[in-house]
Amino acid sequence: MKNPKPTAAIVGCGDIAHYHVRGYQLADVEVVAFVDPLAAAREQFIEEYGGGVGFVSLEEMFAAGTTPHLVSVCAWHLLHAPLTVAAAQPGVKGILCEKPMAVGLGEADRMIAACDAAGVKLAISHQRRFTLGWEKGRELIASGHLGEPEFAVTKLAQGLLNCGTHAIDGVRFVLGDPQPAWVMGAVERKTGRYERDTPIEDGCLGLVHFDNGVQMMVESDLDLDGATVGKFQIRGTDGMMEVSETHCRTLTSSGWIDHDLGMPAEQIDVIGGQANGRQTKELLAWIDGKAETHRCSAQSARVTVEIMMALLESARLNEVVHLPLTQSGYPLQLMIDEGKLPSHDKDDQYDIRAFLLRQDIDEVAYAQLRAQGMGHHGIMRALWERREGTS
Repeated sequence: MKNPKPTAAIVGCGDIAHYHVRGYQLADVEVVAFVDPLAAAREQFIEEYGGGVGFVSLEEMFAAGTTPHLVSVCAWHLLHAPLTVAAAQPGVKGILCEKPMAVGLGEADRMIAACDAAGVKLAISHQRRFTLGWEKGRELIASGHLGEPEFAVTKLAQGLLNCGTHAIDGVRFVLGDPQPAWVMGAVERKTGRYERDTPIEDGCLGLVHFDNGVQMMVESDLDLDGATVGKFQIRGTDGMMEVSETHCRTLTSSGWIDHDLGMPAEQIDVIGGQANGRQTKELLAWIDGKAETHRCSAQSARVTVEIMMALLESARLNEVVHLPLTQSGYPLQLMIDEGKLPSHDKDDQYDIRAFLLRQDIDEVAYAQLRAQGMGHHGIMRALWERREGTS
């Protein structure tokens, strides 16, 4: 008898959730539940994807007798840990939580402990690990194409938690996932900057030393020229590499080589599409015992969280931080609480993702723009700019 099609629930019906749904569709997983406290968001997903039941909370979903095989946690950062813990229930086989895994190493460990206790496989959506450029880079590094790797540089914007998690995770992936030995970080925060309800730095510079001797420089929000999430450079003893999700080129004694990825760059899915589809398929294989682990496993993502928190802890302590990290909290918040960074009144606080808050938006205008084919992210920015008078 054929096994029933696996099912999934989406928790948090915002922009990123659409990409999770697409990943499930490509992996032949049926989305049976949409969980969000906002009725308009739930109803939009039910209508657009032709089925499923809406719930206000996970508790309501489980109480109604709906227990999906998979749960996607697509809410904002500070909700990742509590929602993952709440989703780790009997009958659930796997959880796919959005990045960053958690705000603080203690929260990451709480997620892992809850899933281990419930027998649930936990993966974090670092889906760029499934892009062809990064995979080619990892293959070349492993084959010794550059000799021994020595130094990597990544330059990003919009915060460590938001984009740094992808950039740091990407360098680790291409290098073969080495373990960090020590870090040193510097942080500036003069404004009341937040990202998805979480205070973040205005700028950050960090050095990470891995246990194999390779070092990584992380630059965040200092120079926006060329700053991106998934492009970085790696220098080795026999050459150098420039790699992104959609391209990989190397310079060796043979000159520059643009490596064939099997398809044009514009056809490579960085978010959604095949990146999310392959991520979901690997999670199913892991659950079924057909894969030993998942390249985006919580244990792997925990290392990325540890690096980010250690960079901030180094700035807090004004010293090199050797790993494993003992600080379980969020060092940037601790710096604010301790007066090492300025605190700001509510009027001076701003959130770089405030435009994504759907409460109190013009839902009629939203529906009109959606009918015109505009994506959720673009609609929310357009409506926010219209409301703020900046469009």
